[in-house]
Amino acid sequence: MKNRKTGEARLLEHIEKTFRFPLDRRLLLGPGDDCAVLRHAPGKDLVITTDELVEGTHYLARFAAPEDLARKLIRINLSDLASMGEVTPVSCVVGSGLRKDTPEDFILRFMKELKAEALRFGISIAGGNLAGARENHFYMTVWGESGGSELVTRYGAKPGDLLFNFGPLGLAAAGLEILLGGRAAEKKKFPGLVKAFWRPEPLLKAGALLGRTGLASAMLDNSDGLARSAAIISELSRCRVLVSPGEGACPPELRAYSALKKKPWRHYAVNGGEDYGLIFTSPAKELARIKALLPGALVVGRLEKGSGSELENFNGKVESFEHF
Repeated sequence: MKNRKTGEARLLEHIEKTFRFPLDRRLLLGPGDDCAVLRHAPGKDLVITTDELVEGTHYLARFAAPEDLARKLIRINLSDLASMGEVTPVSCVVGSGLRKDTPEDFILRFMKELKAEALRFGISIAGGNLAGARENHFYMTVWGESGGSELVTRYGAKPGDLLFNFGPLGLAAAGLEILLGGRAAEKKKFPGLVKAFWRPEPLLKAGALLGRTGLASAMLDNSDGLARSAAIISELSRCRVLVSPGEGACPPELRAYSALKKKPWRHYAVNGGEDYGLIFTSPAKELARIKALLPGALVVGRLEKGSGSELENFNGKVESFEHF
């Protein structure tokens, strides 16, 4: 099954073409990747990203505790840094738009957990902004500092590379489905899936390892699903990407949930986003080395000459997340 460009993808393409500043030599990498990169000192680059959580788009108030939102907000931003390779998180600014009826206790709990998360990941909160809004939303801009190795972008994949996934695949989508369904029995039976939605783990060490060793030719974090990630790599690296996740990509809890719902597990693995694992490419000759350094890395496809992305062994509909 082939993956076609969506309305959101066309809008992002227009944004990337519009916001180009070729005269700014400090701007090493602009719109189009997980992070922007700015040169601020010899051999040191700032790696900057921003992301947000919007009520009604990314979550529903009826199942979102303030602690959940704080944890997820900081982790999804740090995941972008991880996808760039050897990057050390430094600091962030945080903002929110809040309804007038938002309880003060909700805000205080959010702030307390946000600070705890910042300390957990070794960054500071340098400031931010606060405004009124019709729906609650929370946003963050985080920056890190590059190490001594070259950063990894989405543009470096080549024909003959393998497509890898490191981290969860499809778990967060199943967890969101459970939360939307609101069935207490399912929440109790599949806690790992719910946790995967609310507490993605930014894979900073793995990203740094892939960057430092030069093993990843292209990389991004899995925020929009495997199918969409493959399409992005295909377009930006100008290769044909064949996606084919094997049975090893499905953990027991997702397999059990899929059986309960009578859906193939690949439905969640291919379409589901918000896992925030790392999807990367590497030459086939590096397979043994990658497996030695990152035993959990799984081959989920391959790259060929050509264009576009295609899903093998999948007869379902591709339903990557759309913001609009």
